[in-house]
Amino acid sequence: NNFGGIHFEKREIEDNEENEMTQLFNAESGVDDSMPIVPTVVCGWNIMQYLPGDIAQDYFRTIVGRFSKDVFRKQLLIEQKAKSKTSSSAAIFPISVTKSEGDGNVHAPVLSPQEQLLIYKKKMISKHFANYLTRVVGEILEDGGGPETFPHLPGSSLHLVNPALEFVKNVLVILDLDQDVKQEVVYLRKSLFAQIGVQEYSSITHWKNPSASFILPDLYCMECHECRDVDLCVIIPEEEESSSKQWLCGGCGSPYDVNQVERRLVDIVQRKCIRYQLQDLRCSKTQQVAIRAMTRTSECSAALNLDIPYS
Repeated sequence: NNFGGIHFEKREIEDNEENEMTQLFNAESGVDDSMPIVPTVVCGWNIMQYLPGDIAQDYFRTIVGRFSKDVFRKQLLIEQKAKSKTSSSAAIFPISVTKSEGDGNVHAPVLSPQEQLLIYKKKMISKHFANYLTRVVGEILEDGGGPETFPHLPGSSLHLVNPALEFVKNVLVILDLDQDVKQEVVYLRKSLFAQIGVQEYSSITHWKNPSASFILPDLYCMECHECRDVDLCVIIPEEEESSSKQWLCGGCGSPYDVNQVERRLVDIVQRKCIRYQLQDLRCSKTQQVAIRAMTRTSECSAALNLDIPYS
């Protein structure tokens, strides 16, 4: 339920930015079709729904989406430039890794496309994102707020109190997924936590998933007649505000029958109660099943333990 990246779909181009990305991608892949393939940023991060207010959620979506989109765009530009250089050379000459002494810079290496992309990503985190996030965190700190600003969703399981801290933690945990920029994320983490006034290695800086999880297996859809495992703590956000929230089928998008979900949950609770009542008692010393009824101790006078502990 937490994912993001670039999705390729055939549809109409909506703006100039999409037009540029589409032209780069279709020129690179050699696609020639009446309906172009448009690279689209997908932001399916469920943790974003637990950030306080629309401002923090919009900034989160912008930062994570920009990291995916700008890196992909830079990759297309680098590959296009490398191909144009290869095709424009009429003859094959020996390629030197360093420039000649007359150029003034003897040790200037020729970077591969992978190295160029790596440098771009590191610069993006250390310079552009560092400045942008510093300004964003300052705006969130000015807005203030406390525990009352966090939304109460079906999966809410943590007591969140600091909007700026939770925003920084959620953004950094996404950027840290890229192994190439881990060191830059460490520097960014230190800077942002210092701005908030929180010690870097404090226990409150450790990220925890704010959403609990309860997966209901094999939930049947009446429309597409398929069974899927559904996490009931995750509800897909709707475009418009609505008082009724529904679980939607991942295949056809139709809402599940709420009465069916309720019956399944009641059945699970009843079976758990029966299992708890019919469980065995074991000797805490020998780990053997107790065979005597209505007794608090085993045959060796040791305490009895439950197979299914009380919780």
